[in-house]
Amino acid sequence: MAALLRWRRRGQTSRLRHSTLVRRYVVATALSAAALLTLTWAKGGFRTAYESMQGSYTHTCVTPMYTVFGTFYYDCIRDAETFTPEVERQIEQWMAADRSDRMMANADTLMPDSVVRRHGIIILAESLESWVLERTVEGQELTPRLNALLRDSLTIYAPHILSQVKGGRSIDAQLMINTGLLPIENGAYSLKYPHTTYPSLVQAMKEAYGAEAVRAYVLTGDKPMVWNQAVIEPVFGYDSLISKASFVNDEPVGPRYRPQIGDVSLMRQIADKIVRGEAWDARRHMLLQCVTYSGHFPFALPERLREVRFSGRFPERMRDYMATARYTDRAIGLFIDRLKAEGIYDSTLIIITGDHEGLGEMRRAWCESAGGRGIVSERPMVPLIILNAPRGMRIEAVGGQIDLYPTLLRLFGLQRYAWRGMGRSLTDPTRPPVAVDPHGRVYGLTDSGGDREERVGRFQRSPDAVREVSEVTHQQVAVGRDGCVVRPEIHQVADQQRVHQHGHDPRRPFHPPHHER
Repeated sequence: MAALLRWRRRGQTSRLRHSTLVRRYVVATALSAAALLTLTWAKGGFRTAYESMQGSYTHTCVTPMYTVFGTFYYDCIRDAETFTPEVERQIEQWMAADRSDRMMANADTLMPDSVVRRHGIIILAESLESWVLERTVEGQELTPRLNALLRDSLTIYAPHILSQVKGGRSIDAQLMINTGLLPIENGAYSLKYPHTTYPSLVQAMKEAYGAEAVRAYVLTGDKPMVWNQAVIEPVFGYDSLISKASFVNDEPVGPRYRPQIGDVSLMRQIADKIVRGEAWDARRHMLLQCVTYSGHFPFALPERLREVRFSGRFPERMRDYMATARYTDRAIGLFIDRLKAEGIYDSTLIIITGDHEGLGEMRRAWCESAGGRGIVSERPMVPLIILNAPRGMRIEAVGGQIDLYPTLLRLFGLQRYAWRGMGRSLTDPTRPPVAVDPHGRVYGLTDSGGDREERVGRFQRSPDAVREVSEVTHQQVAVGRDGCVVRPEIHQVADQQRVHQHGHDPRRPFHPPHHER
């Protein structure tokens, strides 16, 4: 009998404990949901809060924070926005205004037509921002090798290139540089629209010189599946993707759970492949795109690879970022030295740029810290360095990543290509010195040289105010009916939706709108 009573008490205790755990779980879930809803409301609603996480390294946290169901819900909201005649009218209006601007612009007199390099190498440096260049901190130069290259008489340097990527991050940078198109509003175009026929820098070269006379390669330490590169690079016209399996990770950099090949080792092995002819054929026009990794958040550079060290007055992550920038600087400097030693440099235009800003939500804290104040830029700018250009110059005017494609068309002598891009060449003296970020903020320089930042959002300004901004440049902002702002991204979104809804034969050549032909 005593045993039976003990068993019954134990069962009651177990049920009570289980009931308590269930209640605690329900309460914790309810509190978490309430906190999430409050945070979402404070950020302007679900859609605004969701999209606010697309512009920095937090883009990978969206699904864990809002769950798979939240992600599905957002996709349903976005997919409900269809390509309408009104959207098409706005696109045509923007394109017509942009075309009119181009016709009124003077010829680009800054670059001589007689000097065109035979080959090109694009280096996309992960998260490299402009403020680390020409900067000395505690007596230590952050980028000594790049600084030396800036002083070359045939270097073009534009320090104020606005990061314009969206949720695709690095692959969005490739879209703008290679095709002159802006990213889609949500997600990555390479995943949503991988089989669209895109215009591109590579296609322009093959059209100008013949397909057999051009070879183009992408070299990256990532796997082919990352950002769907294995599919999207051939669509851009690249002949081969040389990826992670082709490199030896003898210098791992990054967090312990996912170390990647360090930039110094990667660029050394790329140089080896060039010299051995695995990624180079001097008989043809060559275009290489090299994608680095070491500057990726959280900037985890092993102590043995650090050339610089800083005091504790700087935020820890800032110290890591500066040390990583110095490491990437070394990688690029050694790569350039190798090209010069092998006799490849003189016939090659070399483009070095950051793929996107790297600080995200840390920027404000760094700028306000005792160590970072006056060092870290408040603006998300990436550098553009072009080596062995026809003529050297320093471009202080603000530009956007969307301006890189037309700039490269100009420097490679490919102006006859039908698609000129949504931007304007940075060497065009008539180009308005402004750029727009993915959130609608307009960045530029006033006549006095001071900083200018202005918020422009859809339906957030009066028609007259928006028109005033649009008169500065049709490139970035166009005014729709009722004074609404038509962001340039709408052109790409609508084009992608048209392809998605009506289908497209990937074998068909790209045809720009009638006013670009």
